[in-house]
Amino acid sequence: MTAPFEIANRFEVLTWRQPHALSNVLSHFSTSQSQPSRVSTVAHKDGTLSVTIVVKALAETDARAIQTDLKEDKQVLRAMLEHFVG
Repeated sequence: MTAPFEIANRFEVLTWRQPHALSNVLSHFSTSQSQPSRVSTVAHKDGTLSVTIVVKALAETDARAIQTDLKEDKQVLRAMLEHFVG
């Protein structure tokens, strides 16, 4: 017997490393449907912060809307979205 596929969305965000950078990025995931299941960060020597956010069971239109909001955020340098089966 095989387990059902679970679609997840991985957001890769690059922002400047500032005191409230992580909370700013996570504010884009404020709805109950888009609550992250995993968040990880990596600080870089050049003063940037990479944030990886995984959200399970998020509709395609909602994921794209979050990506668009992130791209329009002046503190975000890059926002990429990838769908994967977990």
